Amino acid sequence: MSKGAMIGQGMTADVYEWGDNQVIKLYNDRIQTDWIHYEASVCRSVQEAGVPAPSVYEFVEVEGRRGLIYEKIIGTSLLKLIAADPSQSVQYAQEMARLHSSIHRCTTALLPRRQDRLEHFIRQSESTLGERTDRICRYLHSLPQGDSICHGDLHPDNILVTEERSYAIDWTEANIGDPMGDVARTSLMFQTPYNPTDIPDEALWQLKELLNRTYLDEYYRLTGTGEAQLEPWVLPIAAARLRENIPGERDWLLGMINNRLGQLESA
Repeated sequence: MSKGAMIGQGMTADVYEWGDNQVIKLYNDRIQTDWIHYEASVCRSVQEAGVPAPSVYEFVEVEGRRGLIYEKIIGTSLLKLIAADPSQSVQYAQEMARLHSSIHRCTTALLPRRQDRLEHFIRQSESTLGERTDRICRYLHSLPQGDSICHGDLHPDNILVTEERSYAIDWTEANIGDPMGDVARTSLMFQTPYNPTDIPDEALWQLKELLNRTYLDEYYRLTGTGEAQLEPWVLPIAAARLRENIPGERDWLLGMINNRLGQLESA
């Protein structure tokens, strides 16, 4: 079988049609084979745990590129739906919260612990954080452990909406931990000052604020949680995100980190 039309393109891989019911994800040369097999094992683990995620089938090599065969989900990304009709943003944000809370009701013993992953990411920015690094990591390990499956990078472009249900895709950052850390990561991404669109900053900020507030309110309603459970996670999540070097985020994240460290010292 040969690959069909390209249907997606990311920083690490391109996605093509593969027959009628599957897709093939072909990775860039810099992605190691071990990492591709790790992604496959993660996807199988979460799918077997009952998470609404595409099935993964096999490792292949096509035209000199390594890849994975996935179940084809006939749907549209939540990001494209929001862009096409911002007037439906409240409904889309609520759907995102419903999907996220359903993921957090699942568990498995086959994923890395959230605190371990976050500490690894935080220490990658030690040259920027300096002596703050150890303080943040000690604080991180004082937070609840939890045993929920966490996506690790859930945002509207990682959600496919079909006529029947929504699916979460791109599970490479999946882990086990306190779901509020996962929610904090999603909320932080909604608040980023980074603007890769042609939408004026003020209009985009208003849209993201609406999405974030609606998503959080619906998640809190569904799970009986609130800001008190979310707030402690903002510090380590912000510190872990520094490594991603998102344009325009460095000073914003450092301000958040310094503010929360100051609050801890004065408590």
